[in-house]
Amino acid sequence: MVLHVLKHELRLVFREPRFWIPFIIPPVILAASQGVAVSRYGVAIMQGMDGYMMLLLGCLMAPMAAPLAADSFAGERERNSLELLQLSPVKPAQLFWGKLLAILPFSLAFAVLVQLVYWAAHPTITGASAACAILVAVSAIFLLNAFSLVLSLKAKTVRSATQGTVFLVIPLLLVVQFFYERLLSDLMMTIAAFLASMVICALVIAISLRRFTSM
Repeated sequence: MVLHVLKHELRLVFREPRFWIPFIIPPVILAASQGVAVSRYGVAIMQGMDGYMMLLLGCLMAPMAAPLAADSFAGERERNSLELLQLSPVKPAQLFWGKLLAILPFSLAFAVLVQLVYWAAHPTITGASAACAILVAVSAIFLLNAFSLVLSLKAKTVRSATQGTVFLVIPLLLVVQFFYERLLSDLMMTIAAFLASMVICALVIAISLRRFTSM
């Protein structure tokens, strides 16, 4: 049943081409801004910033699936279809996992893809820094989408759930801005942060699942 729900959710996503637009915008904007900076001030201005740009590029993919996460339950409630889903033969836990698994692949796939492409275009980035950047991006995606799912369960409308998710992006960008040097240079610390984020994500998902099954 989980696979059935997952396929259904993915079909709905692929029917909406506009959903893909946010995933294209960040790479284009960053590439354009980097090109403008280089053309105006020279290549020297980007010296030592390649790792930061790779990290930022991956993290910017995290909130791009927020509309999909917000629509998972808040959208069903807004369309008055959540109660019908709960009365269907599909168990609440299976419905929950199907919706969750339909959210994560897009951000993960796009984040890793754009980071690998950027790394290939900037071979000065070391393997350790690239691994750190990918781990941080994956951590951000799991955490942001897990908390977005919680907001979707509590919110009555998709708009309020989406707006709540926007506020979660602010601390993410602050962490990237102030700690990027440490995150890119200390692989063990980044791995520890990744594992901690997975534990937090698992706890948030468990709480959300318990809340949904008891509704």
